[in-house]
Amino acid sequence: MWRRSRGKVLTWGRGNSGQLGHGDMDCLLSPKIVMSLESYCITQVSAGWSHSGFVSDGSGNLLYGFGSGKRGQLGISIDRIKSVNAPEIIRGFDDVQIITITANADHNAALSADGELYTWGRGFGATSDFLSPQQSPSSLKFSKVALGWNHALVLSDNGEVFMLGGCHHGMLSNPEITTLSKHLSDGAVLERVPGLDGIKVVDIAAGAEHSAIVTEEGVIKIWGWGEHGQLGLGSSRDESSPKTVSLGVEVERKNGTVRVYCGSGYTYAISTFCS
Repeated sequence: MWRRSRGKVLTWGRGNSGQLGHGDMDCLLSPKIVMSLESYCITQVSAGWSHSGFVSDGSGNLLYGFGSGKRGQLGISIDRIKSVNAPEIIRGFDDVQIITITANADHNAALSADGELYTWGRGFGATSDFLSPQQSPSSLKFSKVALGWNHALVLSDNGEVFMLGGCHHGMLSNPEITTLSKHLSDGAVLERVPGLDGIKVVDIAAGAEHSAIVTEEGVIKIWGWGEHGQLGLGSSRDESSPKTVSLGVEVERKNGTVRVYCGSGYTYAISTFCS
């Protein structure tokens, strides 16, 4: 999936659930413009396992979704929908300005201009699926959200990291915690990541079942599923608490920035320096 600078959206690849948005269930071997989005200025796109989401700029600041909807990840109806093959408006954002949407597996998350967190689709942990967007009741304001297959990381404006989800492979840092801090509307929980007291975080990322953060000092900390070496700690062990990754190079933190990105079973970092 790709968005041109003027807001046009092109999709290609697997389309068996309608996730390409061309009004059919066909696969495409080359990019094709999503004509039903032609009249909108699309500012952001997101792609899950078999569904897609979009944010449009301008009047109403609308969100659209298409593809598989069996877990409620489209957010377009109060009923479960197998799939749709053309964009439909995501419900529940009539009076909300959404600035970012992200998808992974069978769920979505979005942040409003006011820093409010919304989630929908497959539930986190033992919670049921959300068929429409649910707002976190937390009084915190958030600046970034990252989704894994079964979990989410959320970064607050003051540099704290919170999480949603189960405890597969220790990806959420502390599987022993049973009393959790901040609750979503139907029982999902927003829990502060332990072991980061006094540390300001500036970036987050989530893989399939592992998590990574970057501190204000440019240090990468990582935890969760490690089978493929994606934790970068010199082994294939799972880790249940944040561990510092040695990049093997000297990082000039005074004038540089470090960003981290997670694939399903791999991780990469980018160091940028200003002279």
